[in-house]
Parts: sequence; structure tokens; C-alpha cells
Amino acid sequence: MEFNNLADSALSTLVENQKFFKEMSDFVSDFSDGGKIKKLQEQSVGKSKEHAKNLLKMKIKHQSLKKAMKDAKDSSATIEEFEEVWKERSEAVEKKRINVKNLDEFKNFVNAVESAAGQAGVEANGQANGTGHDEDVIMESSGSEVFSLYDPWSKALIKKPIRNRMCGHIYDRDSVMPIIMDNLGIRCPVLGCANRSYIQPDHLVEDSNVQQKIQQLMSNVILDGSASEEDEK
Repeated sequence: MEFNNLADSALSTLVENQKFFKEMSDFVSDFSDGGKIKKLQEQSVGKSKEHAKNLLKMKIKHQSLKKAMKDAKDSSATIEEFEEVWKERSEAVEKKRINVKNLDEFKNFVNAVESAAGQAGVEANGQANGTGHDEDVIMESSGSEVFSLYDPWSKALIKKPIRNRMCGHIYDRDSVMPIIMDNLGIRCPVLGCANRSYIQPDHLVEDSNVQQKIQQLMSNVILDGSASEEDEK
């Protein structure tokens, strides 16, 4: 998959997972957790912004390196010339400072992630400090894989995770199976997915690792809320 598509998919995942954290925060608030989950959510928004900055910097650097390589190739007649020009131009790219705060793409991400979290203006109020439990929002399996906790079709929390072997994306079994049974021309709906194959039943496999992590996350959030309620008694 093209690197920029991967980066865009990761940015979308950060926003979608804030929706999950917001939903869990609203649920736990019924247990009077003393604002603990809300604080973690605010910290998570800050971490999401930091992740977005790094992703956008990588996107810009990737594009600059691609251009530098093309220019080096076009201006070189021999391998030796190419190596010399490429070394010079790639080093110039690496040294260049990148500031993404004023980019429209970053501003749009900030608006989207704050809206998803229901916390517009958090950073301006100085509440997001950029540290916290972003592992509650971005779930990782082997290889530091990032995936959304929301099914791409139903937009509901995934309860029965199933993986598309052709691209690695996760869906909810109860959502995807009826769709592909009724229509053989369905591709992966995840934004930026480069897999162009139509989804077949034999492409889908249950993912017990993801199932376990989702269950553990939800259990931890509920237990945290219950513990906070006991402390207040």
C-alpha cells in the first residue's frame, strides 16, 4: 500500500477511536468515576494530535525524498553520479525542519478529533498535556498494527472481530457477512485501503487476539469506573 494512504488510514483511525473513548467515557460517567475517564480522554486527545504531527511530518518527508530520488535519477548519467546526487539531496531533506501546525490537513484533523471526543477547545484551555493512556484508544497487535475499534460499515463498536486476509483490516462479523452474501462486488471499505479484490468469505478469518484486546479494554474501563465509585463511598 502507498505510504501516504497508510498514513491517511492511521489518521482516520485516530479519529474513529476517539469516538470509542467518548462512548466509554459517557458510559462510565454513570458510575461517578470522579472525572478520571474524562481526564484520560483529554490526555488521549493530546496524544492523538502528537501522533498526527508525526504522521504528517513523515508524509511530507516521504514526498520530498521521492522527489529527490526522481530528480537524482533524471540528472544522472551513471550510477556513481546518481549516488552522489542522491546523497546530497537526501541529506538536505533530512536536515530540513518541518512544521505542520499551520497545515490545513493538521487543522482539519484537530477539529475532527476534538469533535469526536466532544472536547472542542481542550488544547486551548491547557488541559491536554500530550501524555496519557493512548493505548486505550489505539490498540496494537504484533508489528505495531493500528486498527479501528469501529466497524467500517455499521460504525458500531466491533464485537466479533474478523480479519480480511487480503489487506489485514478488521470488521465485525455480523456486519460484513450479510453484506458480502448479498453482493459479490464488495471491496474493503476502509479509507486508503489498496486492496482491490472483492471480499470473499474465505478471505475472512476470526481474530481471537483482537477479540481478547477489545474485551480487556472494555473490562478495564468498567473496572476503573467501579473502583472510583467505591473510593468515593
